[in-house]
Formats: sequence, structure tokens, C-alpha cells
Amino acid sequence: MNDKKNMKDTAVEYYEKVGLGNFVKTIIVVLALVFGVVGLVGWYSVSLIFAVVMSLPILFIVSFLYVIFGSLTITITSKELVVAFRFFNRKKFFLSDIESCEQATTNGRTYHGVGMRYGVDGSLVYSTSFGSAVRITKAGEKPFVFSTNNPETVCQILSTKNR
Repeated sequence: MNDKKNMKDTAVEYYEKVGLGNFVKTIIVVLALVFGVVGLVGWYSVSLIFAVVMSLPILFIVSFLYVIFGSLTITITSKELVVAFRFFNRKKFFLSDIESCEQATTNGRTYHGVGMRYGVDGSLVYSTSFGSAVRITKAGEKPFVFSTNNPETVCQILSTKNR
């Protein structure tokens, strides 16, 4: 409760909303089409119940995951960095605790997909697409990686504020 008040009182230095990448959007559309076709084939060949049983639960799950992990919000104030998916999973770092910031790249080999992940290197990842990201480290903790469209700007702000 007090966090929201403090956040409103602090000026926002940087704000970015990172949406899903084209690859992830394509996968979602392909899944929707495949299960839609399965549903139609089931409706024509077997029954409407088969179509509903086969297609709707999968489409619901895909839609639910899109709603939750469809965008990532990055907010940097004079005191903290906040990275959050739409409704939950808010990760907050005080700028004074961040030891380093570097540009990174998220890929399927290291992070095995998008969303909240643990990389093979042990880092926690908040990713909405494969591509540009930022990797920050904090004393005594594993690295945190998150997707951004402007990794240079984010690292520059974090490095400047951390001094």
C-alpha cells in the first residue's frame, strides 16, 4: 500500500511497455488455427461436443497465457527499477543495489521460451520475445534478465543512477 504512494511521489525517469515479438505472435496464431481446424473437423465428422472438448480448452489456455504474459512493463524512477508482467510477478530493485547492467539477448537455447523462466545459467528471466534484453546483477543474487526494445538506454539510465 505504501509502495504505491511512494511510486506516485517519485518521478518516472523511464517507462517502456514491451509487447510480444513477431515469432511468439505467429506461434499463437498457428496454435489457434490448428485447434480451430481440429474443432471444425471434429464438428463435421464426429460431433459438436468433440469440437468443443478438443479446441476450446486449448484456446482458453493460450488466451489466458497471452493475457498474463502478453506485455512487460519497465519503470525506472530515481530510486528503483520495477519490471512486471500485466497483473502480477512484479520484480523491484533499488538502484543502489544494482551492481552491473549489460545488454543481453534472449534466445530459445538459453531460456527455453518466453514468460517467466530460469536460464541454464541460473538467471531469472522475464521475456516477451527472443531478442534484445538487459541483464542486471545484484550482490549475492543470481542475474535478472528482462526483454526491452532499448537495452542501451536502460543500461545507460541504470549506470547513471547507480553512481
